[in-house]
Amino acid sequence: MKRHIATKRILAGIMTAVITGGLLVIPAAADEPYTGYNYDWWSEPIPSQNGYVVERVVTGPDLGLEDNFRDPEDMFIYEETGEIYIADSKNNRIVIADGDLDASKTRVMDKFVYSADYPLDDSKIGTETLLNTPMGVFVMKDNRDVARIYIADFNNERILACYENGEVFMEYTRPASDVYPAQVSYNPKKVLVDKALNVYVLIPSITSGAVVFSVDGSFNSFYGANRVEATAEIVYRQILRLFMTREQLTKMRRAVPIEFSNFDIDQDGFIYTVTSARSADTDIFKKLNPAGANVFVTQGYDDYTFGDFNELYVNGITYKSSIVDVDIDSFGDYLLLDRTMGRVFQYSADCDLMFTFGAGGSRNNQQKGTFVSPVALETYGTNVYVLDSRKSSITVFARTEFGAVVHTAMTLFNKGFYGDSVEPWEDVLRRDANYYYGYVGLGNAYLAAGDYDTAMDYFYRISRRGYDSAYKEYRINVIRDNFTWVALIVVVLVVGIAVFDNWRRRRAKQAFLKQKKEADNNES
Repeated sequence: MKRHIATKRILAGIMTAVITGGLLVIPAAADEPYTGYNYDWWSEPIPSQNGYVVERVVTGPDLGLEDNFRDPEDMFIYEETGEIYIADSKNNRIVIADGDLDASKTRVMDKFVYSADYPLDDSKIGTETLLNTPMGVFVMKDNRDVARIYIADFNNERILACYENGEVFMEYTRPASDVYPAQVSYNPKKVLVDKALNVYVLIPSITSGAVVFSVDGSFNSFYGANRVEATAEIVYRQILRLFMTREQLTKMRRAVPIEFSNFDIDQDGFIYTVTSARSADTDIFKKLNPAGANVFVTQGYDDYTFGDFNELYVNGITYKSSIVDVDIDSFGDYLLLDRTMGRVFQYSADCDLMFTFGAGGSRNNQQKGTFVSPVALETYGTNVYVLDSRKSSITVFARTEFGAVVHTAMTLFNKGFYGDSVEPWEDVLRRDANYYYGYVGLGNAYLAAGDYDTAMDYFYRISRRGYDSAYKEYRINVIRDNFTWVALIVVVLVVGIAVFDNWRRRRAKQAFLKQKKEADNNES
């Protein structure tokens, strides 16, 4: 499913868009306000069974808070405990909810004290500090088995690092480096930390990538900048630069990449970034290795379309997917959150679209599963959690029976049990004959098992890459199985051609000698 496939009009009722405060929705079956869908070979959306349905929606009062969230901006689930950390930005606090969303276990962190471990300013030790519009939160366990909480404290221009009891042990402030742009303010929006305790920070308007700090708070580098898109304007400017003077070049506006919108890190240390700018067509979703290189480039996925393939035009306004968050679940799947359409897209490790769920909505529409301004996405076990800033709520999606069958088939295949994965893949297609990825899964299973002829049947018009791989192996097998006959035919042909050529040469020579003899007789 490449970007070069022509964009087509999306099927009525599948796409949703926020229109002047209202919503364009065709309700699905049962209680879900959305229809699951996937894409066929021609990039057309086709209805599909839902892989996830709404289990519950919770607000601040549901969690035992006296007041509701006010424009919450981020959410993080700590795998060690299942606790959910919410950056409640306008209330200047971090709300910590129990993994079961039990109201009796909700905690609030809104006051912090500099601990004796704080190394930057001894005069601050023992004093209190407050948050000012926290926009991001990240939690991890260090090598002492102690949980560390990192908060992107936007208007305080710092990353606040503290323990669970609220004691601050470090602050990551504006880098004292000439490399950091002087004209750009330091307002941290998102934060994550790797196993070496390096801190990665997203700053609005920083186009060089994430700002990276060492564990001691010193500025390290920038990490993983996006590419500059090769638009017609960029190409035109590059040509002009060849004929400009040095003075003209200094005045020329430079082309810069677009900054990241959000990121996540997996258990192996790979960092995943998303870019939500409306003008962006490249690097929407990237997988970065420790060197900052996009692994998807070598794997052939960097030019895939992530989010909806098609744009929606309503009343002169263009709506297109805007990916604002990414999460890597415990099964290795990628989940992307689309703020414009209010949807969650789940992809396999091979970047094949598995499920689409959720829908756009309005602030007055309290229907479960609809969103006005979804800003954060997290997974825990088989559940998916979506935080909506405008509706001030967390929606919990549970995996359906159909979704469970798909994941069972995938798990068996990924563990190398190719034969065992055939039955659940067939069960998937019995439940939903239009499910695109089911054909890909069966094709891969038969391909891995060496049944290339059957694999080609499942890949045909479904996966060009899979079909090519199966056909290549099928062709090799055909040649191998018929090598004796093919070799014999080749030998016979070679010998036959040699005999015929020898005979032809002898005939030509005899004809030449005959003509010469006749010519000699005529002369005499």
